[in-house]
Amino acid sequence: MRILLSLLAALAMAGCVPNNVRQNEAAVFDFGTAAAGWAAPALQRIDVAAPSWLGTPAMQYRLAYDDGARRRTYTDSRWAAPPAELLEQALRRRAVAAGGEAALPCRLRLELDELVQTFDTPQASRLGLAARARLMCHGEQTLAARSFAVEHPAGSDARGGVAAAAAAVQELGKQLAAWVAAEKSAVAARRD
Repeated sequence: MRILLSLLAALAMAGCVPNNVRQNEAAVFDFGTAAAGWAAPALQRIDVAAPSWLGTPAMQYRLAYDDGARRRTYTDSRWAAPPAELLEQALRRRAVAAGGEAALPCRLRLELDELVQTFDTPQASRLGLAARARLMCHGEQTLAARSFAVEHPAGSDARGGVAAAAAAVQELGKQLAAWVAAEKSAVAARRD
């Protein structure tokens, strides 16, 4: 009888614990707040799209040493939003708000092809980011197109992958800015 009363008391007290408290909540990450300057003319708009397998907040990785074709996801870590959305926000902060010059009458269309942490060994990984860019001016006319690929060492866990992703986004932003700056004269020539 004493055991039964103790069990009922424990169950009653368990009902007092709020249901919204999670024991093992996943860590949520983005690309951070550091923003390198955009060393190019401002753009009117930036759009980033991604394939379906990058359309979720899941943080993906591969084990190159064990079935490298298989994508896996971290269970205790995830992105705050799908990677394309995070990348678009990071690039917009830099390029749309660039001061000084008037904005080019152009839009940057970026297709995110890859964002994955690849483990070559259990202790060492690299973060790969690949994208295709189109600079579109005067409506939907493609003025220039180029592919970009960035890779950074990523350590041995999800946090290392997040730091490497932030560095890769910074590097991609610099490469995109240099490319847009180089295409500026072509945009001016087409206006005339």
